[in-house]
Amino acid sequence: MTMVMFSAGAMAHWMPESEMYIGGVGHDCTLAYVRSIFGDPVEKKWFNVDNCRGVRYIYSPVFSVTARTGSEDPTPEDNLKVTNVNLKASNLDTPSGLTVGIPFQTVAGMYGFGEKMQITDRVFYNYPVKDTNRSMRFYVDKMGIITEIIYAEEW
Repeated sequence: MTMVMFSAGAMAHWMPESEMYIGGVGHDCTLAYVRSIFGDPVEKKWFNVDNCRGVRYIYSPVFSVTARTGSEDPTPEDNLKVTNVNLKASNLDTPSGLTVGIPFQTVAGMYGFGEKMQITDRVFYNYPVKDTNRSMRFYVDKMGIITEIIYAEEW
């Protein structure tokens, strides 16, 4: 996978931590809380690699939630904290109403232009939370419409 970084200007644009939620799920949520909102996932995919163990709850081809911890951490599944939310549909949104299907210009109007990045042929704008390892990513198509939103917490 090739990642290319573009300069979006000299000034970095941040998003507030309060915006790091999709459908009410974000960094301080547990998997028990996720299930209390969305029910049981259609599928669970467990992983234990690179000193990290966790599970991805797949609710549909367009919505999933991942939680993880250290590979030796005995935290039970219900108590694992969310580290990733992936949305490819317009049925959920962020606290400020950002969702798939709207023009990216809406995001830029609220938060400025984030760091423009590209993975193969997919372009996205990354908005970190200042002084954290969390960010919100907005993937856009050639017309500037949001096609996917990802909340991510990097290790």
